[in-house]
Amino acid sequence: MPGEQKRLLELALETLVNKRRELDAEIEQITRQLRGTRGRKAAPAKTEGRRKPRFSKQERLRRAKRMKAYWENWRKQKKAGK
Repeated sequence: MPGEQKRLLELALETLVNKRRELDAEIEQITRQLRGTRGRKAAPAKTEGRRKPRFSKQERLRRAKRMKAYWENWRKQKKAGK
């Protein structure tokens, strides 16, 4: 019995996988047709990468002040080292 049940499950799985392939192909075809009627090309694949940070005006000002102080200090140290 266990061998027969295993074989039935394998056949059921194979049938479902085949149906899934057919459905995926149909979905792909319909999607292509819909994209074609809108006159648009398929959307390019999204590239994964880092997003550009967006800071508020206040945050940009705080960062600018901090960097100005940093470089001013760096220049002072450079002059003192010579």
